[in-house]
Amino acid sequence: MTRILGALILIVLLALPAIFGPAWALATIAALVVPICMYELYRVALNPRARILGTMAIASSFFYTYFAYRLDTDACLVTLGISSAVIMTSSLFLYELGRVTAKDLVYALAGLVYPMALICFWVMLRVSTDGRFWMIFGLVSVFASDVGAYYTGKSIGRRRIAPRLSPKKTVEGFAGGIVVAVILGYAAYIAYVALSTAIDSDTLTRSYPWWIFPVMSCVIAVLDLAGDLTASLFKREFQIKDLGELIPGHGGMLDRMDGIIPVGCILYAACRVLF
Repeated sequence: MTRILGALILIVLLALPAIFGPAWALATIAALVVPICMYELYRVALNPRARILGTMAIASSFFYTYFAYRLDTDACLVTLGISSAVIMTSSLFLYELGRVTAKDLVYALAGLVYPMALICFWVMLRVSTDGRFWMIFGLVSVFASDVGAYYTGKSIGRRRIAPRLSPKKTVEGFAGGIVVAVILGYAAYIAYVALSTAIDSDTLTRSYPWWIFPVMSCVIAVLDLAGDLTASLFKREFQIKDLGELIPGHGGMLDRMDGIIPVGCILYAACRVLF
């Protein structure tokens, strides 16, 4: 019951406004989610005396998210560069005071990319051409991959795909996740076109080849697994069960966002480069 309640909270507070709301709604959600994810990472990665570096990085996330919403990639790069420079310079003084190590500096800089920059690709995707559709397609594919992998692995899973990181994940489950992601991803495309045409709202402005959807669903399934295992890697490194305790029955925000985080990047890249 606790896990169900936690899932409902996520759906009502995050998923529904992001899907059905305007682009600024997703940007607002990202402006809340990104610093929470960064805090959860820094809480376990940085030693308490070095968390000022994490605070600096978190402060920059609000500017970065805003510029991502404006689709101002130059400003995003400048924000990333200035933040990195400030953190690096500050770490030198803090090192002399015995508060910071080289490892703390590396983790603080890493948080600017994972999770900050990677999550903000979803914001950039949403404000791009056909952004609402690609966001929905990506979320459906991630959800389908998770569900397909779970039930397939539970039913016929035998060979472990990453025994050190996540012993319960199997090759069979991964394959099942890909199949379900391809099916539901393409179904999401068909349903979106039919519904948007029926209500004459948010119709696709571009024509996409049919094969791009199964290909993208396969890629998303791979990145979903990679994101999940990346969170597991941090948990193994820091010997913790969850990265946070924010969501009842689910752990922290970063625990729930892990599979979604890297997907926005490939979707945005595909939309900008391929189409």
